[in-house]
Amino acid sequence: MHNLYAQPNLSQVTTHKRFKGCYLLESVKAKITDTGWPVRIATIKDVQDHNTIELRLLGNQFLAINHFVGDYLQLEAAIKRYRNGQFFYLAWYEPVTGLLMEPVKKEKDAVHQLNRESCLQAIRQHIQFLPSLPEQSFCLNVINKFGHNISSYALQKLCKQLSNLTDSQFIVELACQAEKQNDDIASIGKTLDQLSSKQAYHIWEQRLLGN
Repeated sequence: MHNLYAQPNLSQVTTHKRFKGCYLLESVKAKITDTGWPVRIATIKDVQDHNTIELRLLGNQFLAINHFVGDYLQLEAAIKRYRNGQFFYLAWYEPVTGLLMEPVKKEKDAVHQLNRESCLQAIRQHIQFLPSLPEQSFCLNVINKFGHNISSYALQKLCKQLSNLTDSQFIVELACQAEKQNDDIASIGKTLDQLSSKQAYHIWEQRLLGN
């Protein structure tokens, strides 16, 4: 079993060139750097404390890491220094399969009991019953393009809500998932606005405004 006390606390890693350990993957997001470049960022958290740091995900080898948001990872990170500063980047990772802490969280455990493919299939079937072809096309495009990047937890949550969501609310939920993956708010808003029913666009617009 991994020894938590043998790994550095995240509040102390700024003095390390590299570090290894088991940490919670809290989120994966896209950000724009000070120089205007888009980068993918993973935020990790200490198992026993509340410290967090951001790790840049360089290259294309970490595209599937989104699936493990909310899970514990065994990982190694290293520091990259440049003229105007420094940042940590992920060198490698592997998911922890429950040997570290049991139970982790009952809700998260329930999520992983449902197969990703079964959930995606349920969502695709739901899409087929949307009232218009443009709505079906938009939702299928989101699933086909971004489905592999949507976390298992997010898919499970959406599956549980299917029977309670209106068609417009369902479309907005998928639009929000697309926004998380590519940050192209303008394109998503334009597509929603072109649908025959404007209700989905209005719901999505209110969400952006925080209402």
